[in-house]
Amino acid sequence: MRKTETAETQPPGKQETKSLRTRKAICDATVSTLVEFGYGETTLARVVERAGLSNGALLHHFPSKEHLMTATAQYLFGRTLRRPKRRLPDNAGDTDVIAADLRTNWSYYINTPQYRALLEILIASRTDKNLRKQIAETLHDYHRRAVDHMMAVYESASDKPEDAELLPVMSNIFFRGLLIQDQYSADPKTQQRMVERWIEIVAPLLRPKSRKTD
Repeated sequence: MRKTETAETQPPGKQETKSLRTRKAICDATVSTLVEFGYGETTLARVVERAGLSNGALLHHFPSKEHLMTATAQYLFGRTLRRPKRRLPDNAGDTDVIAADLRTNWSYYINTPQYRALLEILIASRTDKNLRKQIAETLHDYHRRAVDHMMAVYESASDKPEDAELLPVMSNIFFRGLLIQDQYSADPKTQQRMVERWIEIVAPLLRPKSRKTD
């Protein structure tokens, strides 16, 4: 029997598809501008020029810089919640799985231009009251979803159940700190040694709830 399509299952129409494409182009332009110029110098005019759109097109979707930055953060958070497939040998142990996940968090999510752009937004929200007010709900929602994901994926390998939540969060905090450390010591080899040492410490303390690799 053919399923009845609802508003939620119907494919987007031409106008909606065009709107989504435009929003993505604007967010991508915002990301590259943040990486090159930083938050303070990322103006709507620069984003418009880089996206190849009119000022009116941008303002139609995002009426202010704060709205634009919140949408860009949502766009980038969405990327961090999508995990690439695990590809490990059949004989990989639990520690190997955790180590692979931590390396993915560092190399695929955090040590990237996209995450550097996100950091620009997060740091600015500390002192920019308008941005903080606009983005607060997005940040809180992402944190809840990230913690729920970690609790669903990992469990403690020791007698400390709270490790399943704390250690993945601590890992992300540590990795974010390494990006900031770039300002003081841009030595990729030393940076990678610290990543690997952290993984050696943390991986044995966790185990995956699921060993699915696809």
